[in-house]
Amino acid sequence: MVLIPVILSGGVGSRLWPVSREAHPKPFMELPDGQNLIQKTFLRASRLEGVVEVLTVTNRELLFKTEDEYGAVNTAKHPQGFILEPFGRNTAAAVAAAALQLESMHGPDAQMLVLAADHLINDEKAFAAAVTNAMTLAAEGWLVTFGIQPTYPETGFGYIEAQKDAPLKGGLKVARFVEKPNLDTAQSYFAAGNYYWNSGMFCFRVGTVLEELRLHVPDVVEAVSRTIESSRLTSSANYRCLALDADAFAEVQDISIDYALMERSSKVATVPCDIGWSDIGSWNAVSELTEPDENGNRFEGEVLSHSSYNNYVNSEGRLTALVGVED
Repeated sequence: MVLIPVILSGGVGSRLWPVSREAHPKPFMELPDGQNLIQKTFLRASRLEGVVEVLTVTNRELLFKTEDEYGAVNTAKHPQGFILEPFGRNTAAAVAAAALQLESMHGPDAQMLVLAADHLINDEKAFAAAVTNAMTLAAEGWLVTFGIQPTYPETGFGYIEAQKDAPLKGGLKVARFVEKPNLDTAQSYFAAGNYYWNSGMFCFRVGTVLEELRLHVPDVVEAVSRTIESSRLTSSANYRCLALDADAFAEVQDISIDYALMERSSKVATVPCDIGWSDIGSWNAVSELTEPDENGNRFEGEVLSHSSYNNYVNSEGRLTALVGVED
């Protein structure tokens, strides 16, 4: 079965400023092991069974930077494709552009695995097993989400409610998507057992997602199709790059794939999974990538600490001193 991971690499990760900024967004932020998030995503995607290429949707200003980062880790020379956006038009446009491009290259039965470039997944074996389950469901016509098994009542994520009485092979039918809850609501979701964190990762057959997009947001598909028709494509044996026309792309509606499709379709399933997932969406999440010392401090760089506890410091370029600083 043909599988094409589609890596969505957009946004500026403003919550992690100043390390993440417009010219150097979160996917390129180096982690303590020396790799960055987009490299890890590429490697995780390219190692999956059945992958014929990795397609990345990103801003055109980041093409060369992305190529450099991939080149440093793509020792197996996996074929690559790029769709270059002149500016962001949210995830529905990105998914539609990828699906239309993949349909023309691989046909409607190919499957696309939509991944965020700036998420971290620590259990690659469990991730691969979840993808296998998702592909089985996608082949049956489901639009598949990956529901992360919650470990605590988080208020910073949206949730997926699964139907308890609607088991599928490898997953569950989705009852609804819910927005980020308050703490009381999050606690009730956690206790219920059939609510999962919405990871923003998806798997679907190319033909199915285009059919559903044309049903629910036909204007988006039509506008993206017109954009592709007026855009420039360059390709070689192991490389393809579609640079989207700015004037045509400006006419595409700015809407997320969740609002445009996943919350409207009756064909949505979820694969519950425990894969060591994090969206690295805050400095608190970043700090957890570094082991704490005996005082609960997590330091990257040269740090002097006196009577200081439970802090995080990331200061690679200069000495930082803490005196009596806590939390």
